[in-house]
Amino acid sequence: MKARYIKYKQRYIEIKRTATLKLLLLLWIFAAAEPIFSEKHYVFTPLDASQGLSGNKVRNISQLPDGRMMITTEGQINIYDGTSFTYLHYNKNNICRLSEYSGFNHTYVDNNGYVWVKNNYTLMVADITREEFLNCPDSIFRECGINIPLKDLFMDKYCDLWVITEKDDLLHISKDRKNTFIFKNKVSLDNDQIYDLGVIDDKLYLFYKSGMLICHDIVSGKELYRRNVPADLPEALYGNTSYVVQGHDSFYQLCNGTGGGIMLNFNIYKKNWEIVMNTDSWFNYLSIDRDGSIWVSGHDGLYNISPDLKEKQYIQTLKLVDGRKIDTEISTLYNDLQGGMWIGTLNRGILYYHPNRFRFQNIGKVMFSLPEETSMHVTGFEETENKDIIVKTDTGNYLYSPKSGSISVYKGKVTTIKEEKIDHLNNKRILQTAKIGKDVLVGITRDGWFIYDKQNNKTDFHPTCHPCNCIYTAGSGKVWIGLEDGLMLLDVKTGKEHRFHTSDGLVNNSVRSIIQTPDSSVWISTANGISNMQANRNTTDSLRYSFVNFNQYDGVITDEFCERSVYITSDNTIYWGGINGFNILNTSSAQTEEIPYLPLFVGFNLFGEKINNGMYYHDKQILKNPITTTKEIVLRHDQNFFTIEFAAMNYINPTQTYYRYQLNGIDKTELEIHSTDGRGRATYTDLPPGDYTFKVRATGNGKGWTDKYAELKIRVKAPFWKTGYAYTVYIILAGSCIVAFILLYIRKKKRSIIREQKEKLDEMKTTFIQNINQELEEPIKKIISPLDAVIMHMDEGRSKLQLQSIRQNATELQTLVKQLSKGALLPIPTDENNINLDVLIIEMRQLLEQQETRKKQINTINEKEEKQELLSETDEAFIRKVLKNVEQNLDNQEYSVETLSRDMGMDRTGLYRKLIALVGKTPTSFIRSVRLKRAAQLLEKGYTVAEVADSVGFSTSSYLCKCFQEEFGVRPSQYVQQLKKH
Repeated sequence: MKARYIKYKQRYIEIKRTATLKLLLLLWIFAAAEPIFSEKHYVFTPLDASQGLSGNKVRNISQLPDGRMMITTEGQINIYDGTSFTYLHYNKNNICRLSEYSGFNHTYVDNNGYVWVKNNYTLMVADITREEFLNCPDSIFRECGINIPLKDLFMDKYCDLWVITEKDDLLHISKDRKNTFIFKNKVSLDNDQIYDLGVIDDKLYLFYKSGMLICHDIVSGKELYRRNVPADLPEALYGNTSYVVQGHDSFYQLCNGTGGGIMLNFNIYKKNWEIVMNTDSWFNYLSIDRDGSIWVSGHDGLYNISPDLKEKQYIQTLKLVDGRKIDTEISTLYNDLQGGMWIGTLNRGILYYHPNRFRFQNIGKVMFSLPEETSMHVTGFEETENKDIIVKTDTGNYLYSPKSGSISVYKGKVTTIKEEKIDHLNNKRILQTAKIGKDVLVGITRDGWFIYDKQNNKTDFHPTCHPCNCIYTAGSGKVWIGLEDGLMLLDVKTGKEHRFHTSDGLVNNSVRSIIQTPDSSVWISTANGISNMQANRNTTDSLRYSFVNFNQYDGVITDEFCERSVYITSDNTIYWGGINGFNILNTSSAQTEEIPYLPLFVGFNLFGEKINNGMYYHDKQILKNPITTTKEIVLRHDQNFFTIEFAAMNYINPTQTYYRYQLNGIDKTELEIHSTDGRGRATYTDLPPGDYTFKVRATGNGKGWTDKYAELKIRVKAPFWKTGYAYTVYIILAGSCIVAFILLYIRKKKRSIIREQKEKLDEMKTTFIQNINQELEEPIKKIISPLDAVIMHMDEGRSKLQLQSIRQNATELQTLVKQLSKGALLPIPTDENNINLDVLIIEMRQLLEQQETRKKQINTINEKEEKQELLSETDEAFIRKVLKNVEQNLDNQEYSVETLSRDMGMDRTGLYRKLIALVGKTPTSFIRSVRLKRAAQLLEKGYTVAEVADSVGFSTSSYLCKCFQEEFGVRPSQYVQQLKKH
């Protein structure tokens, strides 16, 4: 709205001086020309600097797409979420010039997250997604191809921008800022500038300072028609300021001039102007509520006009909920999406009104002619024949007129309730009674309740732990009893009690009065608030009780209610009396629609510390954007203690806000909380690494839950040692260890097999050579001995020479056999791994078989007994030493003939010969024989084959079994079984 306030300041002072005459004239005009709205009670809640508003001079109010309110005060932008304020600051870098806009704050909110604020030749653009003003806002226009300074800027209801350049060209910028074109050159009319514009049905309406309206077709750009203001309209009522608001099929325009202000309506179908109203003072702002009603603010007060423009209501003085009056100029107003109205004043901050908020009319002590220091208790009510209400107090009686809202001292008669006297109560004072049928009376005293049977004159008294305050009939033989600690539903017939407390939904535990309306709705006043209780049957046909609570935000008096001070009139209006005032509720209008709420995330705390956008926490930026626009938060594994804050923007009654939230993966079900300040909080500790989704929904006092959730993704990163890369490394290391172990095992196994094969080969070779040596050496001896005897007795001659030659050859053969035995007994080198052992073993086995056959033939031919010679002490000591060394190394698989030779201090050949001579066994056979004998002993003691194999130095159980069978002719298992039989 364009305003040259300084120029007309003096004129405004003159107008204020004659305000009383103008007001009377205005009321006379409304009464004579138009019907007036039926009187409505409008009470407001203040919101000012004491509650966080940056200043009390309010210039503009608008609503952001996320539901928050944006309030422009003198020099600052405030964003309000129903619980707290945030602020947007600006400096000279955030401002660009508009050379023709001379008015006060005018705000446009687009659908790209930008808010356009123009004020007194300046333009600023706020990025709500980052909650900050943009530097050099004219850069936006340069991106659209506009390099010329601007005169003015407008936005239509579709969020398209319309700008006027210094060349006087009107340019159209699409809402996505991708298309820009010149709509009209030289748009001004002989220095008659555009004050405002609007778009309806692809038609552009231009409103000029002179009052001229020009309609253009947006597609073709052609002018369709022109309309000037009504000819009989005085020029003194327009030309200085203009403010246009678009309706459904019309435009509403507020104009101000030197002679006052006027409100016009232009119907786009009739194509004509209509004068709605005019005053001698100025109009300031115009807003349309959800019902289509029009609200107009001015220097003299507030106007409410019906959608058809036929009914008007003038509200000169704004009243607060407690009856106080606010006398101030209304600079701006706004009707939000919830149906609430926000009024910005010149010096008193914000005043908020919602029809659901103050359903209870509050008549405070200020309405009574009492000294300020006097306290008053409203103890009861009574209805007169002409529907006025007698208000009974401890300071006297008063008469309240529901029609006019006036209160006067009442000197007439009032009805007094006669106190009943019942025997058997020991003179206890009866506070209140309720009838159950014809003959049964249920009542309360201070310290209990009783049942009085009139027919039998019998009284049954039941004391209570807590004082009784009130009683009311519930029907079906039941009564409600209000206690100092809860509400009790009593079944008189059975004596069964059902109690309700704040944990069940009651607003306060101290019950002061109970009353029931014809629709069976029970109303309970307490020490702090009023509860409305409804009884409904559930699926099991049992009664389920639910509560709707009301407090000061609903108009309930701030002090306590008085005991039993409640009254219902003939038109079902309820009156509650309390300290320093009383409440009124028309129950026919008590039920209101439930407003859906979509929560907004408004805070994030880490380890109790509030995290702001752009803030670094331990060298990590948690929020790059404001929490209100953040979709995901990424945290380290040690940042898993946090609190999420959210607000439902419940402006009607923030203290009656309920939330249900759940962190998927942690919470099994939704958790419900009741917020007493409108802001919800959810705290999680020691959250394990993972991806989570936090979702929350909200509702008001009626608890009508919807499926509208606000969601926030939270990722808690795993520590490095739990990441996928770490697990990959772990798998590689584990695999490498397994492979290394397998290779080592294979290598060890291979060496063991080679050693065993080598030892077996040495044994076979030794046995073979020994047998060959025995078979050759004996015949040679049999040749040499007789030959020597013959030569010794033989004369010299040719025959003797021949025999000597034969003996020499035999001696040489004997030497060769001995040399062969020495060479064959040498061990096979350990590096001889390429020997074809299988072939060699087969060949040697064949030779042994042939040698055995020859040996049998010789034994058959020449059998003789071999003499057994006893061992000498030296030989016995040698055997003991060998046995000791072998027994000490039984469990050592690596203990070989070479090792035994070193332990004995002998070479392998000497050890071989010695053992062969003494025990008839090779070293390898001797070691194995000792191992096997020890194995048999262990088997007799109950050891398993595997345990025995490890104890006596065999590499595997299978190899032990094989050698055991060769030694003893049975397998170890068979050996054990034979032992068990014996």
